[in-house]
Amino acid sequence: MLIVRFRQTFRERASEWVVSFILCFWGFTVLQSVGLFDRPFYAPLSHAAPQSVWGWGAFMIGLLRLVVLFINGAWWRTPMFRQIGAGFGMMVWIMLMMGALSIEWRSPAIAAYLGLFALDALNLSFASRDAANSTRGSRAHGSD
Repeated sequence: MLIVRFRQTFRERASEWVVSFILCFWGFTVLQSVGLFDRPFYAPLSHAAPQSVWGWGAFMIGLLRLVVLFINGAWWRTPMFRQIGAGFGMMVWIMLMMGALSIEWRSPAIAAYLGLFALDALNLSFASRDAANSTRGSRAHGSD
């Protein structure tokens, strides 16, 4: 059942897989790059939390998103976790975009982070729709 459901949902959740992987790998890279947040580009993030918090947070949320996407369909509560993950992703991408704007207006990073933000906004919308459908389905079947 799990693999069948995975095959059915993979294509429609492709953007979630991509941004989840990027978030996880971004967090891993931040953890490996000592002094990265000393650069002006990362000032918006470093004002909110230390580099290690952002690195571990992004890595763990990205990894959790990947796990949730894999089991999606086997547990009806996964849309809620997908919503939380997309919301966190949106926060990271907007903060990185602000960093890019703060140092150089014409940085290509602005477009990349804006695109990732938009993808996670769509992912949040899709997960919200799935949560509403899941809740209706669980009520109809009398399950938690």
